[in-house]
Amino acid sequence: MHRPLAAWLAISLALASHLTATSRTFAAEARTAVPADGPPFKATVAKIDDPWKISFEKRDGELPAADLVSWGAFVDAVRGPQLLLAGGGLLVADVLEITKEHLKAEANGRPPLFGAVQLPLEAVVGIVLRPPTDRARRDQLIAKTLAVSGDSDRLLLDNGDELAGTVAGMHGEFVTLEAETGKVEIELSKVLAIVFNPALREKPRSGGLRAWVGFSDGSRVLASSLTMNQKTAQIKLTTGQELRVRSDLVVALQPVGGRALYLSDLKEAGYRHVPYLELSWPYKRDENVSGTALRAGGKLFVKGLGMHSASRLTYDLSKPYRRFQAEACIDDQTQGAGSVIFRVFTDDGSGKWQAKFTSPIVRGGDPPLPISVDLTGAKRISLLVEFADHGDEQDHADWLNARLIK
Repeated sequence: MHRPLAAWLAISLALASHLTATSRTFAAEARTAVPADGPPFKATVAKIDDPWKISFEKRDGELPAADLVSWGAFVDAVRGPQLLLAGGGLLVADVLEITKEHLKAEANGRPPLFGAVQLPLEAVVGIVLRPPTDRARRDQLIAKTLAVSGDSDRLLLDNGDELAGTVAGMHGEFVTLEAETGKVEIELSKVLAIVFNPALREKPRSGGLRAWVGFSDGSRVLASSLTMNQKTAQIKLTTGQELRVRSDLVVALQPVGGRALYLSDLKEAGYRHVPYLELSWPYKRDENVSGTALRAGGKLFVKGLGMHSASRLTYDLSKPYRRFQAEACIDDQTQGAGSVIFRVFTDDGSGKWQAKFTSPIVRGGDPPLPISVDLTGAKRISLLVEFADHGDEQDHADWLNARLIK
C-alpha cells in the first residue's frame, strides 16, 4: 500500500525533529557535579570564563573551579592510535607526519575532536599505534610505553623486541630510525608503540589551578586554562599547546590545585604492606595496585590511590583540613573478585590513633562507597585496607579521588 505524499512528508519532518531534539539533548546533557561543600547535583555547564569561573545552566551564580571536585565522568579510549602527552593525558588521533622536531596529528573520531595539530616531540611521551582491543592488554602496553627510560627514542615491536635510536621521520607505511648501525626503515605494521627520548621530555608547568578535561572519544588532557561557551572550548595544556574543540564533546572536568588536595599528589609519611603469603604490593598513585588505570563501574578515574590488603598508608597533615573524602571500591580489573574492609584513622598529635571510619565488606562489583571523615584537629591520617572473605585474593582496592578538603 502506498502512503500519500503528505503522510511521507509528515513522517520525514517528525524524524528530522526527533534527530534535532536528540542532538540538542546530547549537547545539553546534564552530568553530576561534586562540589567541595554540599551535596552533588545534576547540571550542564553553560560556560567557563577565565579565570576558571564555571556557570551551570538553571543554577544561580558562578562556581569557582577551585570549589569543584568533579563534573561528569571520564571514558575509556577504545580506538587508536593514541598520543601519550608529557603533561599527562592522552589524545586519540591519527599521526599524519613525524620529523625530528615535531609530529602532526588529527583526531579520528566521528565527530572529530580537533583538526590537524602540530606538537613538539618534547611534549609527547609516545604513540601507541595499535592499542589492543582487550582492555587489560591495552593498559599494559600504555604502562610499558610510559615506563620507558633512557636517552634515546624507542620502537616497541610486536615480536617483543625494542629498537633504540633517533626517530628521523614517519612517512606512509614506514618509520625511519637512525640507529648506531645506520638508518633503517621499519614497517609500521610491525610497530606497537613509538617512545620519544625521555631525557628530552618537557616538564609540565606545575602549581596554580589546573583541570583534567575529558572528552567523548576517550581523550583526556591536563589544562592550565580553559574557557568554554555553548559552542567552543579553548584549552591550553600544561605544556603550553592549545586545543580548540566543540563544547558538547567535553564530558568531564576535574580541577587540581583548588580546595581539594589529592593524596596522590603528596609524599606519604609511611607505608606498610603485610603479605598474606609472600607477595609484596607497593601502593600506587593515580593507578590501581597493578599499575594500570583506576576503574569502577565501567568508569575511568584519573585521581586516586591503589592499595592491596593488608596495608596501611599514612600522611602528615601540615595544615588544618576540614574533611577527608574518597570513594572506596575494588577495581574493575578483578572482574568481580576480591573483598576488603576500608578503614580510616586520625591522630591529633598525641600519638593515639582514633578510628574514624570502618566500611562494611566491599566486594568486587560493588558500587564505590562514599567516605567523608571530619579532620578537625587531626595532624595525621592513615588509610587501611584489610582482608575480608578470601585472604588477599584479588584485593585490588581503590581509594578513588582520595582528597583533603581545605
